[in-house]
Amino acid sequence: MTAREGDGEASLEQKAEFLAASDDVLGARITTRRANGGSEASASATTRWYDASTGEVLPWTALFRGEDAIRATAAEVARVLHEEEGVELDEQPEGLGQSAISAAPSNAAEDAPSDPVEVAAEEAWKLAAKLDGSPLEDVGFGTTGGLIVSFPGEPGEEGAGERSVALDADFTRPLLSAFGERALTAATSEEKEEKVDLGNAPSAAGPTPTLDCARVPCVALTFDDGPGKHTGRLLDDLADYSAKATFYVLGTMVEEAPDVVARAAREGHEIANHTWKHDDLTGKSGKGVAADLARTAKAIEKATGTPPRTMRPPYGAYDDTSLKHTDYPVIMWDVDTLDWMNRDTRKITKIATTETTPGSIVLFHDIHAPTIDAIPTVLRTLHEQGYHFVTVTELFGDTELEPGTIYRRRD
Repeated sequence: MTAREGDGEASLEQKAEFLAASDDVLGARITTRRANGGSEASASATTRWYDASTGEVLPWTALFRGEDAIRATAAEVARVLHEEEGVELDEQPEGLGQSAISAAPSNAAEDAPSDPVEVAAEEAWKLAAKLDGSPLEDVGFGTTGGLIVSFPGEPGEEGAGERSVALDADFTRPLLSAFGERALTAATSEEKEEKVDLGNAPSAAGPTPTLDCARVPCVALTFDDGPGKHTGRLLDDLADYSAKATFYVLGTMVEEAPDVVARAAREGHEIANHTWKHDDLTGKSGKGVAADLARTAKAIEKATGTPPRTMRPPYGAYDDTSLKHTDYPVIMWDVDTLDWMNRDTRKITKIATTETTPGSIVLFHDIHAPTIDAIPTVLRTLHEQGYHFVTVTELFGDTELEPGTIYRRRD
């Protein structure tokens, strides 16, 4: 929706993404972007929940037992940011930091009653109004049952506006209301994919196959070695075409830019394992391979709340030992844009648009500016050819991919 304001064009854009879906509960993340017609723009996000048993739409506060539980959660977010991610208390978003820690009740999780607490819809909405602007408004669930809280990062950060914190399930579960328990079940149940077609929306459990790529032309665009300083621009370009991609990230880079990785995951892209720092796995022992991949997977899950589903070996190099000691399907490619070598936008575009066929996996690197410059034309051209842009997991659909097995495309 757009409206004229002053000398420029003001706009209001809203997007909804499913977080949970079952016969009992629906959950959605609603992102709102506003522009005033000038240079200023703002973005915010919150979650809304639907209780099928009552037919009521509920705010984010309905997930919690009450205000004390919310205060305890805010304090835990502040603690994780400070102690685990190195964000100083006075540099945290408003509503976190020392003020959140000071306002938290002591032992809220330990003192919570064992039986679920019912929270009336009217009370939940009153509390949401009271806490309008809270840093916990954008809250969902990770696959292990912990809460995932997203909120604006610091101005000037790459990917600012997309910082996420994953909280431990053992801490947060006692703070949930009876409805929160049901929402948790809906968000982490494997059955939800069979009950509701979620379109291209991401869920806490990762990308959900929604297209039959055996019947329609699909392509998986994959990006290695990031995230980098150009990844935010790439995400903007992908969003213009509602295109989903797969990012084979390095653990070291995830640690440097967890907010960018969290944004990519939140926007429906798949985050996959490309090792810790791009070592050639053929030079490692079996235990070394397993440890490297496990360390990287932990960093990915910390940033996104979801563990990786596939891996890609650096340099495309593998041997019997590395394959034997990976717990992931090994995803290669059938279209190599050679962007790492030629650094030429026109050549990258030509290879990607002329060599892609239905079922292709295309290799790019989002650390190179000429690659990102090529993506808008690649997207437009392949879109005009009828391609659907899907993640690797979506490309293979219901096919059960085997750990340690090489896959180069969907045949």
